[in-house]
Amino acid sequence: MIASSGSETKNLLSINPTNALSATKEDVSAEIGAESGDHEVPIGEKQHWVFSSFMTVGYILGTGVLVLPSSMAALGFLLGTAVCVFFALLSTYIAILLGRLKNDHYPECLSYKELAKMSVGKKFENALEFLTCINWFMTMALYILTAVESFTAAFNSNLCGYDWGLICVVVLLPSTLITDMKGMENMAAMSDLAAIVIVAVVLALLASQGGNSPSEHKHNFFPPKESFLDAFNPISSFIFAYQGQSIFLEVISEMRYPREWNKSVYLSHSLMFISYSITAIVGYYYMGNDVPAFLPKGLKKGIWKTLVNLLVAYHVLVAYIINNIPLVAMLKRRYFEGSRTPRSKHVMISALLLFLAWLMTNIVPFFKDMVSVIGALCGSPIMLGLPPLFYFCALKSKGIPMGRFDLVVCSLLFFVLFPLTFVSGMISAFRSILGNWERNGLPFSCSIQV
Repeated sequence: MIASSGSETKNLLSINPTNALSATKEDVSAEIGAESGDHEVPIGEKQHWVFSSFMTVGYILGTGVLVLPSSMAALGFLLGTAVCVFFALLSTYIAILLGRLKNDHYPECLSYKELAKMSVGKKFENALEFLTCINWFMTMALYILTAVESFTAAFNSNLCGYDWGLICVVVLLPSTLITDMKGMENMAAMSDLAAIVIVAVVLALLASQGGNSPSEHKHNFFPPKESFLDAFNPISSFIFAYQGQSIFLEVISEMRYPREWNKSVYLSHSLMFISYSITAIVGYYYMGNDVPAFLPKGLKKGIWKTLVNLLVAYHVLVAYIINNIPLVAMLKRRYFEGSRTPRSKHVMISALLLFLAWLMTNIVPFFKDMVSVIGALCGSPIMLGLPPLFYFCALKSKGIPMGRFDLVVCSLLFFVLFPLTFVSGMISAFRSILGNWERNGLPFSCSIQV
């Protein structure tokens, strides 16, 4: 997952509203046996690898892209560009690694959760399910926070952030009655289209608005002087932006020829890299170190600023609804009677999640910090830690030696980058949150500044 994503990620925020649609395939997969020996068409419609590329981009590209210009400002042009390239290459390699696991070792596997069970074991599957729930919930909180930011930027009013949050709760309350994905496809598609339009319009407006002349703002080519930990907040934002690995197994399973997955990876990750780098560089170029964490806030007042922010609000509120459905379904399977759970309990669970998400947006009412927390807490293990672990366990169980290149990269991912980005990213994010509380007031204060 403007929030990008992946099935657990993001949408415009990391993680994209259609992320959650992938979760329903777990229900379907139990009823579908292995197909032909080569597993060329495991489930669903036959999809060309190009279509699978666009599906992957749709899942991952989201609102998380809107925080990248401020991440570039924190790192400087040189390091910011290097980090964007680095994680694009890492994400590409990890996607190829997951393709090998699917095609060469577990062709019957249809989801990330199943991959955890087959490669590591049942207990690890349960742990991954817990991480998935945390990721979905925090991403839903991020959607509400993004809607709050959008409404605040769109309208000049005396309402506090928690007031706008309550308005979002009221708007979303009827959605607690929705129990499945039926009829959501068109709404999800429109939300995806909105995500693309938002990024394009924001960049066009920044380039055309004369007040945003680069000469009016200060830029850093080299990283500004800051502590080692301070650099991990923007790095966590890039992790969040590229996170989405948990839906790759579903995408491969729907391909006409799964072994063309590498072609799909190269195209999808090239498109994401181009989108992320252009947004980060153009946004920082036109607004410099003054670029806000929530990019649409930096637009000049006027009808276009209002329309863009309302479009963002529409996108993330739809994303919330779509992500809520599989999360509630997972909780019902784990703690209640599954699909036989009474509708009244479904509504109660959904309403409780909605209240808790609103509460979370008031505890961490800072857009960039929320993105960083999700990137470090969930994105780091899902993107950097789990794929090399799955690959190692799969090869070990079959007595296959790991190639030297894979051994070096997987060791770097699992033993260095994963713990470093997880621990340092979390410490950096919480330090930033504490600093923002000190400057802007404790939770439920009315002086939120992001």
